[in-house]
Amino acid sequence: MPAPSSTVPAEPATHQLALIGDAKRREFRSLSQWLCSQTASISEFSGIEAALQQDEPKLANADLTIVMQSWSDQFSAAEVNQLIGRTLFSRLLCIYSSACESDGRNRNVWPDAVRVPLRLAQSVIEQELQNADRDLDALPPTSARDEIFVHRLGNGDDWAPLPKLQAMNGAIISPDRTLRRTMAQATRELGLKSLEMPLIAVKSGQRTRPQETSRGPVNVVIHDLDPWGPLVEASLQAAREMFPSAAVLGLANMPDAGLTIEVADQPLEAIIPKLDIQHGLRWCLRQWLNA
Repeated sequence: MPAPSSTVPAEPATHQLALIGDAKRREFRSLSQWLCSQTASISEFSGIEAALQQDEPKLANADLTIVMQSWSDQFSAAEVNQLIGRTLFSRLLCIYSSACESDGRNRNVWPDAVRVPLRLAQSVIEQELQNADRDLDALPPTSARDEIFVHRLGNGDDWAPLPKLQAMNGAIISPDRTLRRTMAQATRELGLKSLEMPLIAVKSGQRTRPQETSRGPVNVVIHDLDPWGPLVEASLQAAREMFPSAAVLGLANMPDAGLTIEVADQPLEAIIPKLDIQHGLRWCLRQWLNA
């Protein structure tokens, strides 16, 4: 009788990354730490010129080249065009900080297809590496905005309900009724049934009593942080008291800007960007579930 064969789990793919820019700057610290935690071999360069002048074919061999841009006009159009030409048949992303938010309106150094705000960097990088593993074509730098949208949206498998969420309950808290409905529908598609609530009004000196839904306790709260101020802060605290066992995620227009400083002392799992609810929501919930 033949001996049973043992199945050895496949090792995760080792990705080759080329990293251009000052990864040690404060705004890129979390992203740099996350990149180091991934299964990746990283070649670092101080600037585009240094990357182009190196003799080894590190750019050509990289699964993904990442440029970290801290301020507008940090890189010249000539440098960028050379880099795009060198990485034309691979993958290139320019991750820009909040100081460069308006560049898409008044500058055209980087094509829209490669520009990614820092708040979405981890989710987009992960998606591009998964596409590389699937041998999918990279997004051409000349792509139109509708093509970029379809590319970032992913395929049907990316939108399958998350099994762990299907046994959980959520609460969406926002003064914006339309946003509440949009978020409730988006979470429902991911498998999470959610309550919809306006901001929780709190009387001075009064504590909020814990509550449950008819299906059991609330496991995750998604709380609108805009406009940040005493009313939103009080509602956020009341939400923690009302749903004491729930993880709390924030929701904001500009999580890269001064808001991150304002909420630094708040125990938030993550802040989901309103400007890209679908992409950011799915990413943040998956990261929370896998933590």
